[in-house]
Amino acid sequence: MDPVPAARALVAELFPDALYAFLGGSALSGHRTSRSDLDVVVVLDGLAVPYRESSRWREWPVDLMVHNELSLIAYADRDLAGRRPTLPRMCAEGVVLTDRAGRAAEVQAVMRERLSAGPGPAAPGMLDRARYVLSDLLDDLAGATDPGEQTFIRWQIVQESARLALTTAGRWHGSGKWLLRELRSHDAALADALLSAHDDPVRLAATATSVLERAGGRLWEGYRADGDPFHQRLRHITSGDLTSETAQSSGMHRLAAVSGRTAGSGKLWMGQTHVAPATRSADHHHGESETAIYVVSGTPSFVFLDPGSSRETRLDTKPGDYIFVPPYVPHREENPDPDQEAVVVIARSTQDAIVVNLPDLSTYWRR
Repeated sequence: MDPVPAARALVAELFPDALYAFLGGSALSGHRTSRSDLDVVVVLDGLAVPYRESSRWREWPVDLMVHNELSLIAYADRDLAGRRPTLPRMCAEGVVLTDRAGRAAEVQAVMRERLSAGPGPAAPGMLDRARYVLSDLLDDLAGATDPGEQTFIRWQIVQESARLALTTAGRWHGSGKWLLRELRSHDAALADALLSAHDDPVRLAATATSVLERAGGRLWEGYRADGDPFHQRLRHITSGDLTSETAQSSGMHRLAAVSGRTAGSGKLWMGQTHVAPATRSADHHHGESETAIYVVSGTPSFVFLDPGSSRETRLDTKPGDYIFVPPYVPHREENPDPDQEAVVVIARSTQDAIVVNLPDLSTYWRR
């Protein structure tokens, strides 16, 4: 049976109110086998908790990934940050099964743009760590005498060589069969060489060493990875030290106080926001950040769409009040006072001040 009509029938039967849904994975490709399942991403309105469920529908094994629009963004961001874009690939390269909301094409376009941009340069220390791990495994292989241990070490060398090659080239990673597919897409000759050399320790060591040489060579002696510092000086940021070199939205002015740049923080951003009289900010969200807001002066209002009614909801505040903004929730700040500026202090759970400006409160995606 054709997987696409089957997946459409599944969504129509089990999720008739879905906003949109995609079929992705091996079922759509030349890699399809008799055991391939239907990888279906379903987006529902008002779903409280996203979930993944494996089941059987008629004769098909099914792997369901069920989200609301906010969790779809959050999980896609997590995959991209981990350099393993499983969910983004299923959306970007999948078949649209239903689109009641009329947003599936936009979601696919955003995912394709993010995939085509690549994972970006490796984080500081990531490449050195990968070189060290592979170098250490090659030393283990050279000294291994137990056949079982040698077998496990060889497979680990194959995988770590693949990961290092992909990292060096700025390519996406994968796990299991998807690691091999990513490597074949990048360097089919290397993939073949690693597979064919798996049972030959000498050839495997030579192939892995060639990967290391492209990444900067072996690294073992002298490698050092510092842990988290546990005794540091306190940092004092005066009012004159605040900087506007941070993400901005129209209608407001943000000043960074505590950040990686100003204080060396790794998991926290804190600063001020000033909203001029009779002004509103652009609609925006703060990605994965949790945001806490303390009202210093003025009477700012915070506007969002109620998840139950989809109506604009306004929270009017006064000095001394607090507001909590969950991750990915579109909102805006308004200052209805015609004369007085509104000033708030903001703390976020990420080191960077993530600001994603949006065309309106109902839009989660920005291209």
